[in-house]
Amino acid sequence: MKAYRRERILSFLNENKAATIKELHSLFPEISLMTIHRDLKFLEEKGALIRVRGGAKSVGRDLEPIFTARELENSEAKKQMAIKALELIKPGSSIFLDAGTSCLALARSLPDLEMTIFTNAPNTGLELMNLQKPSINICGGNLNRANLSLSGQNTLDMLENINIDTAFIGVGGYTDQSGFTGGKENETLVKKLLIRRSMKVVALMDSSKIGKVLPFTFAQLEDFDYIINDGRLPEDFLALAKENHVKII
Repeated sequence: MKAYRRERILSFLNENKAATIKELHSLFPEISLMTIHRDLKFLEEKGALIRVRGGAKSVGRDLEPIFTARELENSEAKKQMAIKALELIKPGSSIFLDAGTSCLALARSLPDLEMTIFTNAPNTGLELMNLQKPSINICGGNLNRANLSLSGQNTLDMLENINIDTAFIGVGGYTDQSGFTGGKENETLVKKLLIRRSMKVVALMDSSKIGKVLPFTFAQLEDFDYIINDGRLPEDFLALAKENHVKII
């Protein structure tokens, strides 16, 4: 919830260039003004906005600060999840790395092995340039500046014609009722296609995603083979995963 709130604050500022504390508080009337002040302080320290008297203003770099702030949320947990994910990657295999901060952390942890890597995230592709042995393939498509994700028909056309051993997919939210959800329809269509085209499907999901619902459902629990997490998933989720033969790592 904290990460979502800060993303929403940044989106509002980038749309409106500036906002008062009262305007930002109206987005989340259930929380205190002090919480809004703490969020603004955190985001200013990360360079994502500029605080002014009575409010805040955009730094004027369009939506890119949203990704920067999100990358810093739960960064240690994402590093630990990336280490766990490495046991599922074999030399000579083909893998897909979804856009988002969890898969970016995985890209930074990959060993220099012969393998084929596909991604719809240009920043992940650049990170992979540090490796010498993998073949790196970046999907075309329309760029979402907020999460540096490529999606659209060009992305789907490319992925429709490849075979993937293991796909690592980022998650926006999960509830038992709605399943796994994302915020942009085009991006969830990419995730749906990856689930269909991959031999093994892995969700990278920290516990902050539980109970969060975004507009578009792209999968149910049984669609995944593995859930890589931060070790804080609730017991009812773990029980449901076991019931659906999903391995928790």
